[in-house]
Amino acid sequence: MKHIILIALFLGGIGTANAAEFELADGSIIFGSILRLENGEDLVVDTAHMDNVVIEWDSITRIRNTEIVDVELFDGSRLEGKLQRNGADVVLEGESTVRLAAGDIFEIDEYAETFWDGFSADTDLGMNIVRGNNQVTQLSIGAGLGYDGQRFETSFRASTIVNEQVESTDTRRSTATGSYTHKIKGGWRAIGSLQFEADEQQDLDGRTLLAGGFGKPVINQRRHRLILFSGLAVNQERFSGLPQNKSLEGLVGSIYRMRSFADIDASLTVFPNLEDEERVRVEFDASMSFDLYDDLDFKITVYDRFDSQPPADNEKNDSGITLGLSWSY
Repeated sequence: MKHIILIALFLGGIGTANAAEFELADGSIIFGSILRLENGEDLVVDTAHMDNVVIEWDSITRIRNTEIVDVELFDGSRLEGKLQRNGADVVLEGESTVRLAAGDIFEIDEYAETFWDGFSADTDLGMNIVRGNNQVTQLSIGAGLGYDGQRFETSFRASTIVNEQVESTDTRRSTATGSYTHKIKGGWRAIGSLQFEADEQQDLDGRTLLAGGFGKPVINQRRHRLILFSGLAVNQERFSGLPQNKSLEGLVGSIYRMRSFADIDASLTVFPNLEDEERVRVEFDASMSFDLYDDLDFKITVYDRFDSQPPADNEKNDSGITLGLSWSY
């Protein structure tokens, strides 16, 4: 059966003059075009007469005649060009010829011919129903838009969580965050963000946070990536019944990403108040996604907000978890 599949793949390449050629360690040859390389492990190839074929990156001995592709290295740098591979040696032919080791490549994507091709988007929808002493229905909805360029990444994300409670007043929590990351030599990144948050359960009418700093990956592997960063933030906030307050905060935190049986993304940021040494805020956000079908994922989202000096009668922690579906396009 294996030989029949290999023959079909070979015959599928006949007459496909513009297709790339992928030679495997067992001597078989596949013709098609690169769709993506995921986490430096699995190369997805679009063949002319069959469905997409997934090839282990380490099992490929030779690649010829590819179209222009976008390549991201483990150090975060981005390159583009026609990719040729011979054993562990990779040559990327673009404006200049760059020689790489196959193990240095983290991701490969189709070349973005226009500015709009670099954009990605996703939507989330979730619901939790609790029945006990109090009947609570929690509805969450979110959407994100991102652009991934060679030298920078930018994104915008907004979400709303509504708690409908039979025995008490309904509450709403809304967030909107825009972020920008510029890639600097040596793996360093300049990071800036603008965040708005409102939380009726915590009597937070609104918080606007303008933050900036520098970060660098300290772990950058196929399955795991950990970035540490630090900087400063300007916090302008208003709680119900209290005057608006503006303060300068420090920030130190981490961003973690894992790609394995599930996709895990988490961030932890600590904001020590530089004007009131007794106040510290902490923000934690995490998500775990399981692939269901194509671009549809089952997603678990967790958040926690800690304030060492909240307004009177408020809890120091505000946390939640939602279950839902996420669609990327």
